[in-house]
Amino acid sequence: MTDTTQEQRDAFERIFAAEASRWNFHDTPDPFIRYLRDRRLHLVLRHLRQMIGEPLESMSVLVVCGGVGGEASFFANQGFKDVTNTDFSSNALEMCHRRDPRLKTLEVNAEAVSLPDESYDLVVVQDGLHHLPRPALGLNEMVRVARRGIAVLEPHTGLVAKAIGTEWERHGEAVNFVFRWNHELFRQVILSQCLERPLQVRSLRLWDHNSMIRKLVSPLGGKGLSLTAAKTLYGCLTPFNRLGNNFIGLMAKNPPR
Repeated sequence: MTDTTQEQRDAFERIFAAEASRWNFHDTPDPFIRYLRDRRLHLVLRHLRQMIGEPLESMSVLVVCGGVGGEASFFANQGFKDVTNTDFSSNALEMCHRRDPRLKTLEVNAEAVSLPDESYDLVVVQDGLHHLPRPALGLNEMVRVARRGIAVLEPHTGLVAKAIGTEWERHGEAVNFVFRWNHELFRQVILSQCLERPLQVRSLRLWDHNSMIRKLVSPLGGKGLSLTAAKTLYGCLTPFNRLGNNFIGLMAKNPPR
């Protein structure tokens, strides 16, 4: 590991040593919180099903930079039986094991995943690559380890990000640059590794401001009202998704004939 990566790991070890109640939002049955938490992941599954063209639930899933396993639990809740959550924090993985025994865990550095080529069907990351010192290397590893497809949910570069986005994130003494993606960058990183192998590359752009949406609609009170208001706000933003702050990159490898 580089010194920067070690600093990040030390910082997140301290964060993930916090009390378990800090991560309760991953497991809440509250439909409002679940909508905010899972909205983008449901979109990912819909598009992956279209691209791969067959049922996904029998496929193995590897979640990269998964922390305490919120994304991995989402896939288990959707009926996936073989879900592995990875992180470089042993405290995060211990918390993951305690909060959701359905999940497998694996301690890895996302820039050098200690797994064979194409060892998992699907490889997913949500808001994790932008913490890495070498985010493109993290994407390369995802492509290498995936047998059928990948999904990357990360900040989008562009005018909105430059105007209001955070450039640097700090976690205690550790600092990271917030790396942002767009379709062409995502496509070129994948093609440079896969060369002429038949595959599909797709990207989506959308607005994602869960903390702001929650602050705006929570005063309405009832869970049903808050959920309806959140869906309405995101629905109003949908026509302007091409300007959105969030990027979803998808890749599907066509199986060999």
